[in-house]
Amino acid sequence: MSNEVIHTLTVDWFTKNNIFQLERQEIFKKQWIYAADESEFKNIGDYINLEIAGFPFVIVKKSETDYFAFHNFCLHRAAPLLSEKKGNIKNSSLTCRYHGWTYNLSGELIATPMFDINTVKQNCSEKLHEVTIGKLKKLIFVNLNAENSISFENFIAPVKNEFETANYDMSQYNLFGQMEKIANCNWKTWLDGYQECYHCTTIHPIFNRDFYLKKYKVENKENYSVHSCERKHSSESGEQQGLWLWHFPNLGLPCYENAYYTIQINPLSVNQTKLTYKFRFKNNVTENERVEFIKFVEKITIEDISICELVQKNLEVGIYQKGILNPEKENGVAYFHSLVKTAVMNAKDFAYGDKTI
Repeated sequence: MSNEVIHTLTVDWFTKNNIFQLERQEIFKKQWIYAADESEFKNIGDYINLEIAGFPFVIVKKSETDYFAFHNFCLHRAAPLLSEKKGNIKNSSLTCRYHGWTYNLSGELIATPMFDINTVKQNCSEKLHEVTIGKLKKLIFVNLNAENSISFENFIAPVKNEFETANYDMSQYNLFGQMEKIANCNWKTWLDGYQECYHCTTIHPIFNRDFYLKKYKVENKENYSVHSCERKHSSESGEQQGLWLWHFPNLGLPCYENAYYTIQINPLSVNQTKLTYKFRFKNNVTENERVEFIKFVEKITIEDISICELVQKNLEVGIYQKGILNPEKENGVAYFHSLVKTAVMNAKDFAYGDKTI
């Protein structure tokens, strides 16, 4: 075992709102983040109204193959354009209910009642604030920063390569169901648990039953990690070796032979996180098998949330300051922390003593 000493992030990263606000701006606003699935859009004009890390935005299906996404506020005086979580935009136009300004499905301003539209376009804007979209098979990603410097192709290429190397065909799986959970903890508290299986022998008896957890390994790559573990025997979780991916900042992607699911990690506040699971199965998987698999994932999730909420409570007491990481068993946590620190501490607004947090 390595003698290298690796410390966790200090407690302030998990409890201070000023750091959380910087994470919103420097991470979730600037990185590509997983948002939705193409299967959720059946007809042209269908939309999903989302909010991730406090940023409200809408994704609209504008044609059979094309989507448009925009920040959910009117150019006039910032009223939300859509309030329902999902629906269909009729007549290919979207009207703000506050003052009636109207936009087409490309976000272009087409009507401003009792206000000369040319004057508006010259002095305000001609189009809604766009959110950039990228797709991996049926998975839809967004970048909330219009001036982002990371191309989606460069962002997703390594993950596509992982699937190709594993001979894992995502197109064979169809969206079946969804599960949402609220965890009363910082988003990093929950992701720390996802990025290691050091806790699995004590927290997750099912994993201990099905896998050789001493052989569990995490390989950290370019802004993502690959988790794998040799299986003991088949069960409701499958037959093949486990393959679980994580991509910075908010996507968990556990893959099994008959199913895979996405986990969208959505920070609601400094001490509350929303977890959205979307399950995809092969067509030959029976309804009973699907139900049992989702129950299996839900059990694991509840076990994780329970311990993470207790950890968060102790982090907020004011005694604990920082811990130490096992360099072999918690290398995924260390890598995750390094990515967070790099993103936030390089921000021009970051000011925290000697930046040793």
